[in-house]
Amino acid sequence: MTSSVQHDSPRRLVRPRVRRRPARRAPAARWTARQWAALFCVLSGYVVGSLTTSGTAISLPRISAELQAGPAAMQWFVTGYLLATTCLVLIAGALGDRFGRRLVLRVAASVYTAGIALSAIAPTILILNAARISAGVGSAGLMACGAAVLTTSFTGPDRVKAFALCGAAGGIGMAIGPSAAGWIVDAVGWRGTFGVLAGASVLMVVSTFFIKESRAEKPRPFDLIGALMLIVGLSLLLLGISTMTSGNTVVGGGQLVGAGVVLTLFIVRALRVSAPLLELSLLRDRIASAWLISAVMAGAGMAGFAVYLPTYLLVVHELNAAAAGTWMLAFTIPLFVVPMIVSRWVNRGGSAPKIAASCLVLAATAYLTFGLLATVGEVWVALIPTAALGVAIGSLTALSDAQLMSRIDHDRIGMASGLLNTVRAGSTSIVLALFGAGLVVAIAARVGPRTADSLATGDVAAISRSVAVDGFGHGWTLVLAGNGVVMLAAAIAFVGLVLAGRRQAGRATASR
Repeated sequence: MTSSVQHDSPRRLVRPRVRRRPARRAPAARWTARQWAALFCVLSGYVVGSLTTSGTAISLPRISAELQAGPAAMQWFVTGYLLATTCLVLIAGALGDRFGRRLVLRVAASVYTAGIALSAIAPTILILNAARISAGVGSAGLMACGAAVLTTSFTGPDRVKAFALCGAAGGIGMAIGPSAAGWIVDAVGWRGTFGVLAGASVLMVVSTFFIKESRAEKPRPFDLIGALMLIVGLSLLLLGISTMTSGNTVVGGGQLVGAGVVLTLFIVRALRVSAPLLELSLLRDRIASAWLISAVMAGAGMAGFAVYLPTYLLVVHELNAAAAGTWMLAFTIPLFVVPMIVSRWVNRGGSAPKIAASCLVLAATAYLTFGLLATVGEVWVALIPTAALGVAIGSLTALSDAQLMSRIDHDRIGMASGLLNTVRAGSTSIVLALFGAGLVVAIAARVGPRTADSLATGDVAAISRSVAVDGFGHGWTLVLAGNGVVMLAAAIAFVGLVLAGRRQAGRATASR
């Protein structure tokens, strides 16, 4: 009888379960001292610039009284700064590409500081206006080379974050600028205000010594003729707008015609010479052109609204200055909160073009909705479109500059920055003038020209409540509807250019 032998099967080795810890993300690289210096310099320019503008507006009556300046001189005090900045920002960018962006930024910061300091001690309105114009010259360099320095100092997600911080600083300046400037003016007077700002501007000059220098690898000759043509053309354009809005249509019309002729010749020349001040080939990149539209609309799209919103609240809803300032926080708070949120979203994989297109549509919807609700019930009814507009503009501010500059080659960063700020400053000036003029015309069509002039400035003392609400509300509805249409057109153009740019890139890839 055979006995069966029972073989034990081998035991399976059971390994103890080890709980794996989630992999930690590599810590983000810390910014260097040079990067922090670049960011500090540009952020300081945003904040000081906004306080300079706000302090100027608040100080106008005191300056006029102390220096015995008439309306014409005070008009130059306001427009001279803007004129110098707009005319020279493209030139400053080209000089930065050729001689060094840090060098031009340092010179610009020094000129700006000297102009502000001279404003504090100016004995006459003539010297004060000259000081203001010199500050505008410095501001042109700060605008052009500030963006160029940020572009060369940061890359990738850090660049998006840096530009978002600048957008947030601009929002902070808009939110607290008028109040802060008012406090400074009340505390130390208009001369003291310029002194405080000059002291703060010195820090910008110091910070430029810690910024890394960058310039074009193949410097181009400076286009002096093109620079002179640009100065003349933009000067005639801005002066024509100012003259037209002041009522002198004949002279203003002639200046605008002259501007059109000179700027057309400038463009024709740029297409023919080998090294123009502005290479129009920058606009051959469809996606870069789309981001240029987005960046311009972020600034120009809110210009008139931000200026005239307090007047609307005063006339239509009878709010006092303090209440109107508080209510405006619905618009200004998103301007410095949203940029950082949007930059994080993009750095984590969000689509920047989709966000920008959505925000352009959101801005258009907000304007059209606000226009329809202009005279409906309580003031809180318009709170949602106001906040929505703040979100839209804040998002566009966070994305546009960084996305545009990221598509420009190293040798033309300064030129691209100059183009961006020239178009933005010029568009903002035009939109602001058209918004104010359009508001007056629309109100006048409802209640007559004399009443319209009073309503547009918030003077409702001698006007009945019903007439004031009906007149200003009608004008407000029409100009906001116009803004909404422009924003919608910008959204369509943006999407079209992005799609065309992608098709262009696809064809280029397929042909290789």
